[in-house]
Amino acid sequence: MIFSTVVSVILAIFCILVGYVTLPALTLASAGLWCYLLLVAVCIAGAVSLFLFAADYEDKIFIPWLCVVGFALIFAICGIVSGHAFHYEKARAVADVTVSEEGISEAFPDLTEAKNRQNLPLVDLDTAKILGDKKVAGLKNASWYDVDDEYNLVIFQGKQYRLSVIDYGGYFKFRKARDFGLPGYVLVSVTPENGTVTQEAQVVTLDEPIRYSPGAYFSKDLKRHLRSQFKSYIFDTSFIEIDEEGNPFWVTGVLRPTAGPFGVKTVTSFILTDAQSGESKEYKISEAPEWVDHIYSLDYLMTIAGWHYRYVNGWFNLSKTGVWNTSYEYRGSSSSSENSEAGKFANFFGYSSIVDKDGQVQFYTGLTAANNAESNLGWLTIDTSTGRMTQYEVLGAEESSAQSAVETLVQAQKYEATFPLPANIGGQASYLMLLKGKSGLAQGYAICNVENFSVAVQAETLDKAISAYMAKLTGKEPEPSNETATDTTETPAITAEKTGRIEAVYTADIKGTTYFYFQIDGVLYSAPVTVNERMVTFKVGEEVKFTYSPTEDNSIPRILKIDISPN
Repeated sequence: MIFSTVVSVILAIFCILVGYVTLPALTLASAGLWCYLLLVAVCIAGAVSLFLFAADYEDKIFIPWLCVVGFALIFAICGIVSGHAFHYEKARAVADVTVSEEGISEAFPDLTEAKNRQNLPLVDLDTAKILGDKKVAGLKNASWYDVDDEYNLVIFQGKQYRLSVIDYGGYFKFRKARDFGLPGYVLVSVTPENGTVTQEAQVVTLDEPIRYSPGAYFSKDLKRHLRSQFKSYIFDTSFIEIDEEGNPFWVTGVLRPTAGPFGVKTVTSFILTDAQSGESKEYKISEAPEWVDHIYSLDYLMTIAGWHYRYVNGWFNLSKTGVWNTSYEYRGSSSSSENSEAGKFANFFGYSSIVDKDGQVQFYTGLTAANNAESNLGWLTIDTSTGRMTQYEVLGAEESSAQSAVETLVQAQKYEATFPLPANIGGQASYLMLLKGKSGLAQGYAICNVENFSVAVQAETLDKAISAYMAKLTGKEPEPSNETATDTTETPAITAEKTGRIEAVYTADIKGTTYFYFQIDGVLYSAPVTVNERMVTFKVGEEVKFTYSPTEDNSIPRILKIDISPN
């Protein structure tokens, strides 16, 4: 009997410790709570069995275990009926996806205009980490702290930065630093100045330290602090944001199941927690303060986007007919495979952060067919504060092919290309990348055409890269650029659109490339076959819509993009 009592006490302490560490939400809509209760049921059954055995009731031992089996069976049934097999339509509908009727040239600002280059978030995640770590190394008691790997893109006082919080470097470092708290956060400037990224990082030290964080322990642990205030809530990942005065807040999405007992969890609201005082307040999505750039976590947004494209033809779709993958999913499935293109790139993150023409932070990821991940079918942008997603039709190379194309240009220097930013350059869907050296810092810029990834250039400044890219597209020598990133005047238009009927067609072979010459409205235009292979089918009398580069001399204007008019 003493042995049974001791074991029972140990099992009770074990259950309490597990509950203290895991902090399950106190709601039957939480699968975590069910798992915890199942563990408690097993421990109770074990303790009861010991007492029954000690009291010579061996024939009754099956009773508590029968209860455990019954509970586990109910849990399993709830899990099955909550699964996507029964609720794939609801899972697919979580993502608010709009197929854009706009082309890339209308939806994305043209980077051939100098003013549009000022707001490009060119510094990638890895570079931000390197810059941030170097800055934190100069802090007093720097060995106590680490910088979180988050580095979300934020807009602070009208400028773009990658933001990450300084956090504790483990339990033993927390014990040393807990009385002092966390000194602040890191801001890394991401936009170019005078055509070059400054790669500047700054540590913002606060008058009042950060007391609550995911890296803290005991009462200062953010999740534990939130659980004490919202006992039944299911939390998404927490991440740092700052208001316009630079005060730090934790943003935590609130997940609620929408199918079955605990299936298809959806963020329906979020909690802002003052990182210094710990004060928390729940907001509806529509009532978010204007300074909050991110309401939804990256993983949540990419997960629901994956549901949308995975269940296009139902749940049981072994042939994957019509199924698309995001580049974010492609990264996860190929990161361990050196046979895939994405698996060859340390910088293949599967997403990048951009700012749209309205000044709102967006996540970008590519869209590929599930059975052919080496070619792009579209671009997907996701508003980080509303969750709205916009799909653009963009056919051509996917991101790892573009990275490979530009890295070939700098083989001698052994530079690495960052995961691309989607860009409109001269009306062409393009990928824009930084080239990084062994130090992990930017050494140059590269651009690759999406439709034809053999059109790739690199240069030491962004202005020169764009000039070289346009020259390669138009077949002209690049002109010296006097533009600077601080120039806000409108640059002369170098592209134009036209719709007309083909009056005559000529062809010529120039250095191994077939060129088509179309006479339209009395003017002769040229285009290499790489612009659109369908040009081989174009006939006199067909109406076409095209983008071209106007000329001021008597040279033949070069077509950059051409399609048969829908009319």
